[in-house]
Amino acid sequence: MDLSGINWLAVVVAAVAFFILGSLWYGPLFGKAWQKGVGLSDEEIKSANMGKLFGSAFIMALIISFGMAMFFFGFGTDPENPMTVGMGAGYGIMTGIFFIFPSTAMNYLFSRKSASLIAIDSLYHIVAYTIVGVILAAWQ
Repeated sequence: MDLSGINWLAVVVAAVAFFILGSLWYGPLFGKAWQKGVGLSDEEIKSANMGKLFGSAFIMALIISFGMAMFFFGFGTDPENPMTVGMGAGYGIMTGIFFIFPSTAMNYLFSRKSASLIAIDSLYHIVAYTIVGVILAAWQ
């Protein structure tokens, strides 16, 4: 594995974008529906250690962005066929649809979570992985 082809700034920017999307997705866009789906009260949300939650979430976004960068560029690149933004988006969306969505759905089905919660969480990751793919490809 050759990590020299990875743009580390792009990895960090992708992680920040992932994190920002999460704040919008689980805030104004789908926050209340998600909260209802997971069964958390307003008091439980307010009493959480937000620094620990957000810090951990950012670290996970960084690990995901680095992992995608390793898949994109860690096995060498072909100078005659460089990664395009469209390819990055395609790889990101395919990762979300074919790996993240089914994995999330399987776990949620067994834990008796609603279809709406499956959709909220899975679509978030599909969009996030697509954004990460675009950023990594654009900044190679």
